[in-house]
Amino acid sequence: MRAAVLISVFLAGCSGGSTESQPPSNGAEQSVAATGSQACNVLTPQAAEKALGRKVEKLSNDGGAAGLDICQYSYQGERLMDTGNVSVTFYPLDLASFKSQAEAQGYKFEAIPGIGDAAYYSPDVGLYVGRGNRTAIYLLGAGGMDDARDRVIALAKETASRI
Repeated sequence: MRAAVLISVFLAGCSGGSTESQPPSNGAEQSVAATGSQACNVLTPQAAEKALGRKVEKLSNDGGAAGLDICQYSYQGERLMDTGNVSVTFYPLDLASFKSQAEAQGYKFEAIPGIGDAAYYSPDVGLYVGRGNRTAIYLLGAGGMDDARDRVIALAKETASRI
């Protein structure tokens, strides 16, 4: 059931809809692309396929109204629940501020050592990775996957050096 909810959240994000994993607005939204790494330079097709264990297709995304730098890949199998999605989104806000806002909304985090300047995982809102004054959110979900924790952490360990 959790996988179905996660996939619905990811697909809503793909269509420009709002999701719980979106941060509260603080007026600081700007184009992250102009300030450093592009999300698709961090999340490559090869890394997405490794994380999901399947061939994937890149989803187009304009970053929504906030103009966020996002990269997403997905797959769709023959059955309804045979779907998966992985994404990395950059936010122009330092990790401590970003995490504090999420905690104020009731989300709990586990510190994950060895990724970026600092990293925190929540099964509800994904893996937050800080580097400098930016936060990258890694999300991963697939049909039949109860908890994506280990896969999303492995993906971030492989790719976060490019943030």
